[in-house]
Amino acid sequence: MSSEITRGTDLLADSLAHGPRRKIVLESYAPSGVDVKGFIQVGEQPDDDDNAPGEDKVVHMNGSIVAFPDACFLMNIHTPEEVTLECLSVVKLYQPTVEYLFIGCEHPVPPSEMNKIKAEFRKKDVVVEQMDIMNCIGTFNILNGEDRRVACVLVVDETEE
Repeated sequence: MSSEITRGTDLLADSLAHGPRRKIVLESYAPSGVDVKGFIQVGEQPDDDDNAPGEDKVVHMNGSIVAFPDACFLMNIHTPEEVTLECLSVVKLYQPTVEYLFIGCEHPVPPSEMNKIKAEFRKKDVVVEQMDIMNCIGTFNILNGEDRRVACVLVVDETEE
C-alpha cells in the first residue's frame, strides 16, 4: 500500500495572501539575524487587469528586529538587557495599535524592566509576553496569518557564539 500524499500543505498560505498589503512572514533564525519573507517581491508586477504579483523573496536581516504585520525594522539592541521601554517606543507609535507584543530572546529580559514594559503596555491594552526566539517566530506567524494586530521583537544576542 503506498501513500498518495506527495507534499505538505501550507495552512496559512491563503490567509497570508489576502488583504490590502503583503504580510510579513518570519522564515527562520540564525546567529546573525532573521530571514523575513513578504518584504519585497521580484518579477511580474500586477497590471490593472492582472492580479499576478511577483515572487516573494526572503531577506536576511542582520541583527535584532521588530516585526509588524506588514513591516519589519532592524533594532539597535544586542542583548536582552538592552530591551527597555524606550527601545520599544516604535511599537507604541505603530498604527493601528497592536494587541500583542512578543519579545523573543534566548535569555530573560531583566525582571524589573520586563515589569515596567508590561505595566506601560497594559495601559494601552497590549498583552506583552516574553518567550524563546523560535516560539516567538511561530506565534507571530500564526497570529499574523489570523489578521491579529501583533508585533514581535527578536533579540539576536551578539554575545553568544
